[in-house]
Amino acid sequence: MRSRLDACAALRQHRFVMRPLRLKLLGGLVLAAGAAAFLIFTASSDCTTVTGSNEVVVNVSAMRPGSARPFCYTDDTGKRLRFVLARGVDGNVRSVFDACRECFAFHRGYRVVGGELICRVCGNHYPIDRMTEGKASCVPVSLPHKDDSGIVRIKTADLKAGDALF
Repeated sequence: MRSRLDACAALRQHRFVMRPLRLKLLGGLVLAAGAAAFLIFTASSDCTTVTGSNEVVVNVSAMRPGSARPFCYTDDTGKRLRFVLARGVDGNVRSVFDACRECFAFHRGYRVVGGELICRVCGNHYPIDRMTEGKASCVPVSLPHKDDSGIVRIKTADLKAGDALF
């Protein structure tokens, strides 16, 4: 009888030792899956593809004040260069690369949410009217453009000059 009690006690002790190990493994798997889902969700960049040989032409006449849209241009080497066009509440169009001077090495860019650009790496928020000012060393990289009554023209040479950001 005693040996049977000893066997049951040993089994209970084994179960208590194994339970924390299983919980740690399960917790690690859940944490890894959550981190992977977060990175996939925050890294996705839905952009409108634009083309052009010497310049890219984008009609922004329907863009509301306080809004922004991401765009993509693929250069001759196949590299996708991303940029953001935004119309401030003052009606002026602003343009920046979808990259920050500090965080560009991570190739994550910005999210456009509620009239702001939000850096996907450091989380800094940039209101559209002040998106070229930046905070500390995290500053959206400006992109030259011309606005002709709602038609924005960007030289492809200016886009290609920013290829190191991507």
